[in-house]
Amino acid sequence: MDESLRRRVEFPGTSSGLSGYTGRERSAEAAAAQQPLVRDLRRPRSAALLDAVHRLDVEINQAARADLARWIREAYEHELGDIPLGFVAQCHLGPPYVDHILDLFQNIVEHYAPADRMPDPHAQARMLVRTGAYAYVEIWGSGAIHPVLPDGTVVI
Repeated sequence: MDESLRRRVEFPGTSSGLSGYTGRERSAEAAAAQQPLVRDLRRPRSAALLDAVHRLDVEINQAARADLARWIREAYEHELGDIPLGFVAQCHLGPPYVDHILDLFQNIVEHYAPADRMPDPHAQARMLVRTGAYAYVEIWGSGAIHPVLPDGTVVI
């Protein structure tokens, strides 16, 4: 085999290959390790997670909603290694509301009528939610929008 076509794999902490290893590679590896892999984000969401996201909208008690948001954050962190900024979903309160934003950090549930302007990046998910095809749409800090089907399948 031609030596120029070979890939050299080096691991930090071993005696071989450390001389050419710089902090730049190490910091790039650390950043990559912190980002969830695309295949992880494609992993179907559990029935418990789907139910919890739905209950976050209908829960009236603020303390119970905070506990539920904490449970959802921990479930995402455990299952995917990352937490979405929030969700956009259909609202079941009835007219005039059609959709809402669920926020896991400040525990905000904001409802929107059809004519209300939804803030970005959530606005990008609004038309997906209005189709009725998705249980909810995840909004990620990277700007990614991942619709979740009622069976938990993620569309990326």
